[in-house]
Amino acid sequence: MALRQLKIFTWWKGNNRERFLLFGIIAAIWLLITALEEFVPQKFLDLLPCNVSLALLALLLLCMLFHSIFLFIAQYHRRKKPRELDTKYSPSIDIFISAHNEQNVIKETLEFMMDLNYDDYKVYAINDRSNDSTLDLMRSVAAKHPERLIILDRHTDAVPGKAAALNDALRISNSEVICVFDADARVEKDFLRNIVPYLNDPLVGAVQSQKVISNPEKNFLVKCQFHEYAMDTYLQMGRDSIRGSVELRGNGQLIKRETLEHVGGWNEDTLTDDLDLSTCLHVNGWDIRFSPENKVYEEGVPTMAGLIKQRRRWAEGSMRRYLNYFLQLLKPGNLTLNQIFDTFVFLCQFSIPLWVSLDIVYEFIRYFSHRETYISFLMLLSISLGLIMFMNQFHGLRIYKQYSIIKSILYSLITNFYFFGIWVTIIIITYRKILFSRTVGTWVRTEHGT
Repeated sequence: MALRQLKIFTWWKGNNRERFLLFGIIAAIWLLITALEEFVPQKFLDLLPCNVSLALLALLLLCMLFHSIFLFIAQYHRRKKPRELDTKYSPSIDIFISAHNEQNVIKETLEFMMDLNYDDYKVYAINDRSNDSTLDLMRSVAAKHPERLIILDRHTDAVPGKAAALNDALRISNSEVICVFDADARVEKDFLRNIVPYLNDPLVGAVQSQKVISNPEKNFLVKCQFHEYAMDTYLQMGRDSIRGSVELRGNGQLIKRETLEHVGGWNEDTLTDDLDLSTCLHVNGWDIRFSPENKVYEEGVPTMAGLIKQRRRWAEGSMRRYLNYFLQLLKPGNLTLNQIFDTFVFLCQFSIPLWVSLDIVYEFIRYFSHRETYISFLMLLSISLGLIMFMNQFHGLRIYKQYSIIKSILYSLITNFYFFGIWVTIIIITYRKILFSRTVGTWVRTEHGT
């Protein structure tokens, strides 16, 4: 009996648990739509300009619109009256840089990190199972800075993944704050001094800096990512302004040691250690701040194949973390009302693309079956979604890139086409992966220095 219970428990963990939760959520939405169509009096249904499915989709879009307006107003007031920070707060800091086959960029990055304008900090360079010259380059820099730079060499038999590498460094470090950079990161010399005051609050567990693409002129694809990051900055700033669900982005993030110890470090079973940690901190009562004035520069992905791999990992990791923390997200008291609303609207980014795609198929089936259709209303909803995204992108470019109105409109339109072209496809692929694949996606590093 004990062995059977163990097998059931093992089967329920991981991919199977996430698969059935996602199936359950989709089934619950379908049952809700069916129940409304079946039990709501027809005279009330006749008042709707469309079927029940599209009416619920319109309701979600109204929530997204209200959320966008809410974030805009909150950011406006924050810029008019910035929050005061205690600049005297100066804890000890350990910088973690995990590198897997990063010979193109790691030496220059480490040399740059040796010259930051902060007194009490050390750098832990983690060679994560590299088979190129990454380790040798790390050692060449460490020879010049033996007191500042510590090398952690993870051999081929070590647990793979960035989260495992960060946890290994966490166990041997001892500073009050952990700062995580990617192997290609660049910041201003005063980065640590300027951003660490955000952590001088007992409720704040982490802070994320603004991410900026460092090579926007590489090609058209990288330029689109440069503009996309401006929208992400705008949304992150909005979440911070309402004390919502600010997310860590993996590069240029600082976390208190006590916070990491409270939640047990990084989750080594996730595809996106930063997003998983973000949700973990929120459900455990920790706040995350966002610092738009402190920037971390990183390279954009120059090829479509590389970008698809990166975004597929981001999408799958993000969806799986919400399924993993599903019950904790629903538990009363774990999240504030603003965080609940913020998280709900963020989840709409994953539900609406699939919802719209299924409704398009359904409406065409109805059309060829010579039944009443609502294709025009569905197209109106799709345009409305585009306008909401356009509005967020426009404000991101106006505020954080200081583009002119005409330039902001032009690049917002271009970035919207780029974003929707990639995102809708990736979301559908991710649903298929979680629902029907027996395996979880694998972590694939982003190419640097190409």
